[in-house]
Amino acid sequence: MTDDDARARPQPAEPGELPTADEAIAALSDRAGAFYSALMNEHFVLESARGITVSEASSRAALYLTTLSSSLVAFGFLAQTDYALGFLMVVIPVIFLLGIFSYERLVEISLEDVAALEAIQRIRAVYATTLPGAAKYFPRPTGPHGPNEMLPIGRRQSWIGVFFTTATVIAVVNSMVAGAGVAIIVVQTTSLPTASILIGLGTAALLAVLHGLYQEYRYAALRRFVQSTRRHDESAR
Repeated sequence: MTDDDARARPQPAEPGELPTADEAIAALSDRAGAFYSALMNEHFVLESARGITVSEASSRAALYLTTLSSSLVAFGFLAQTDYALGFLMVVIPVIFLLGIFSYERLVEISLEDVAALEAIQRIRAVYATTLPGAAKYFPRPTGPHGPNEMLPIGRRQSWIGVFFTTATVIAVVNSMVAGAGVAIIVVQTTSLPTASILIGLGTAALLAVLHGLYQEYRYAALRRFVQSTRRHDESAR
């Protein structure tokens, strides 16, 4: 052993002095057991993170829908007054912005959930190697469906699944709110009710499609990342 190697190794702590983290790791007598303990803790943390994402998604969706329903109730009390139009001009932009923020975060939450699921699958792959024949108890999805087995978004065979997520529900409702706002502006400026309704519907449909395309783009990027990570892991074995 050279002098450089000796200096590179963690030195034992002085009597009465707490060891550093590197010294404690170097002194582990059962590193295999410590690794599996850490792996199980990581699995538990990832499962907890997935539960938190579901809770946050529900809370954010409920916040938006509660704000929208409360605004509609308030408008109902003002509908026959001179303040109705002014109230709509103020509350619709606020609700629309809240919907945009909620939608973006819901997409992020879904991506975080899928990423946590992929990390759990990697840990389960280690569990499958503990004993001969253990792999059948820890199946791991493969192929194009593998990265997203719990959330069928963006798969070529089922692309329509993008329309059945919480984020899309908020996006569609928020698009309708925006369409209603556009229709009100048009009818107030042109006095053409039919044209304003058609323009409002067109705006709502366009925004809903744009939201769907954005969500599909984000999931496609995540799938490419997960698949590249898997290929890198397989090549490193």
